[in-house]
Amino acid sequence: MRELHQRPGDYHVHSADRVLLFFHASRIQSAPKDPYQVLGVKRDATPAEIKKTYFALARKYHPDTNPDKDAREKFVEIQEAYDILKDEKKRAEYDKYGSAAQQPGFDANAFENARSAFGGGGFGFGGPFSDFSGAFGGAFGSRGRSNIFEELFSFGEGGGQGFAQSSRGSDIETTVGVSFMEACKGTSRNVTIRPIVKCDTCSGTGLKPGAQRSTCNACDGSGMRSYVVQNGFHMSTICNKCQGTGTVVPPGSQCSTCAGVGQVRVKKTVKVDIPAGVEDGVALKIPGQGDAPVSGTGRPGDLLVRINVAPSKTFKRQGSHLYHEVRIPVHTALLGGRVRVPTLDGEVDVRVPSGTQPGEQMVLRGHGVAPAYQNNKGDLYVTFNVQLPRSLTPRQRELLQQFADDVEGRTSASSRTSSSSTAADGPSSSGTSSQAQTDTTRNGTDFHSSSAPDSWVSHTSRPSDERDPKERMDEQGRPKTTA
Repeated sequence: MRELHQRPGDYHVHSADRVLLFFHASRIQSAPKDPYQVLGVKRDATPAEIKKTYFALARKYHPDTNPDKDAREKFVEIQEAYDILKDEKKRAEYDKYGSAAQQPGFDANAFENARSAFGGGGFGFGGPFSDFSGAFGGAFGSRGRSNIFEELFSFGEGGGQGFAQSSRGSDIETTVGVSFMEACKGTSRNVTIRPIVKCDTCSGTGLKPGAQRSTCNACDGSGMRSYVVQNGFHMSTICNKCQGTGTVVPPGSQCSTCAGVGQVRVKKTVKVDIPAGVEDGVALKIPGQGDAPVSGTGRPGDLLVRINVAPSKTFKRQGSHLYHEVRIPVHTALLGGRVRVPTLDGEVDVRVPSGTQPGEQMVLRGHGVAPAYQNNKGDLYVTFNVQLPRSLTPRQRELLQQFADDVEGRTSASSRTSSSSTAADGPSSSGTSSQAQTDTTRNGTDFHSSSAPDSWVSHTSRPSDERDPKERMDEQGRPKTTA
């Protein structure tokens, strides 16, 4: 274990191979609060908004007007926060480095060394030392949202209570799309990832053959960097240049494959078994397929495969149950019948009870989905959608009318029509003859039926007296008068 000089009253936390934290117990104080939170403004607030908020809070908590015993302390916090945010340079430094930038003895170059050593990348500090992972973005790209303190210190909720037994690499996330049926039945996919792994050429040392590492000039070989955080409160962290090893790869001695980093990004294909019953949005974890730890020792991260399930045109899923809508004609709903219903294992023949109502459901037990890693299957709920015809043939309309009349207790319209036709046969014929006679009389011609069915005989109309006209004249040629 690497030793550090320790004064009486000092405490340190260490692991088996290095000292990781070093605190001076005589002046243990917390770092200043986030000025944005103290004033209650957003990080993109304008100077005018910050000033307006400051004056409002200052009037509220000023010790001369506020008798509350905590008002003075609150007023001091407000003043300190405003001192940072009103100054453009201080605000920019805080946005970049966090509260550490405002402390005596803070060396910004130490933080910048990490960025230059690993190829650039921002820090994005939102609080004290938050999101330190950006320092390693240039060499390896994104290593996820885990920060360097999670990998190297692994602080617990107690605030720096111990160091992780071994550092762990970052997880890799990817997405795989599957069909609805594949999600229900299970399948597999080959996914291509690019994890960070130990360089095979130099076995992770970062050195070319025959070269040796030299002492780190940033920490003088101690592997630690010390900072004065607040009013004499010292904090020591792992050197960000040598990653706590105390040695670095000297210029000209770098491995040609990894450029002295000791790690490279490779392309590899991983087979992912997708279990039956997996649901949309579920993430499957493949242990050990993530990035190698930045320290070079410890276990790699995991591969997280998020499953996107395509929707089905046939089924809807809720948990382990499936839902399907089947259309049936109106006569099947009334009289009953059979219909083919799809399931995950093929179509089945289902009996439709007579009198089935629109929207009525039937449950097919055990035809649902078995949840992932479970054996009990859900059910299939079949909803009957009764389809009404848009048009009817004359016969269909007549039969349907008879059905409606029978249901409502009315006399059938067809029966009424038949009875009326039978009763009106005689008068109807007479009326027809009379109408024919009327029409023909206007022309002075009368038509009557002869013995032949389809023959008509025409004759001139005569008076009822059938005698010759000469017999109806007197001797002078005048018509005879009849008594």
